[in-house]
Amino acid sequence: MSNKPKPFVFVLMPFSSKFDDIYKLGIKEAAADVGAYAERLDEQIFNEGMLDRIFNQISKADIIVADMTDRNPNVFYEVGYAHALGKKIILLTNKSDDIPFDLKHQQHLVYEGSIVRLKELLTNKLKWAIESSINESKTLNDRTLSLRVFDIEVPSFEANDLPTVIGSAPKGNDYFTLPIYLRNESFKPTSSISHVYLFMESESEIVPAGYHTKESFTVGDNSSKKKEILPYELASFEALPFDSDDGLVKQVRLPINFTEIPMGAIEERAIGFMFKHNISKMKERKFKLRIHTHDQTYNYTFNMAID
Repeated sequence: MSNKPKPFVFVLMPFSSKFDDIYKLGIKEAAADVGAYAERLDEQIFNEGMLDRIFNQISKADIIVADMTDRNPNVFYEVGYAHALGKKIILLTNKSDDIPFDLKHQQHLVYEGSIVRLKELLTNKLKWAIESSINESKTLNDRTLSLRVFDIEVPSFEANDLPTVIGSAPKGNDYFTLPIYLRNESFKPTSSISHVYLFMESESEIVPAGYHTKESFTVGDNSSKKKEILPYELASFEALPFDSDDGLVKQVRLPINFTEIPMGAIEERAIGFMFKHNISKMKERKFKLRIHTHDQTYNYTFNMAID
């Protein structure tokens, strides 16, 4: 059985009961027939504002289906945002008169009030869109990076059962490191990696950290030199709405970079951490490591517990 999630189809349409059958019997059924799942905003539970959630879901969706019937301005605005992100968009309309002049060049599926016709047209279009996405993904996956945290393999997609890293921090130390290993599994060298981010929960007991060193000396018969590590918390930012729906609301840029990684090569780095004041252990928390090359983004999500 494959762990790969089903393609996600996010549906944009006016909030009106007259569209319920179109959505449930036409769009949702067509998505199910091609092995995808479709959702619209009113089916989801979320904490952020409505517009932030819409932007979030557009960003995460594999395919956008938008019903342009009645020229709803909210739907037009959301479709414009999806176009700006370069998303695959399938436009629907009940009648061709609803297509405005500036969208005449965009193909619309005109279903003319027939849910049967809508489902048939959309099923074929979704098949094409999914196959096209898979082919594009294969092209991108010519450059594949795999990640291990300690000895735990972390997939580059968020699975239902996240891997869990369990470790112990040295007693008496305010600063500790988490080793990570990145391997280029493709047949081509990667481009350089200059931006690496960690996303985390705001309640996390540990925070990414850097450190300074301080040396002290004693003189006399028992002269000695002592090196002390002085950790400091790295600057954090509030994650953007489309990155924080999974509860990972804090984003930290890590002082990690990679030059070009040859094919088959493994690079090792370490993420520094410190406990928050008067805390010495962390229950299981969720983290996401994001790695940017110049043409692709990799996300690795995992749980971690530290004693």
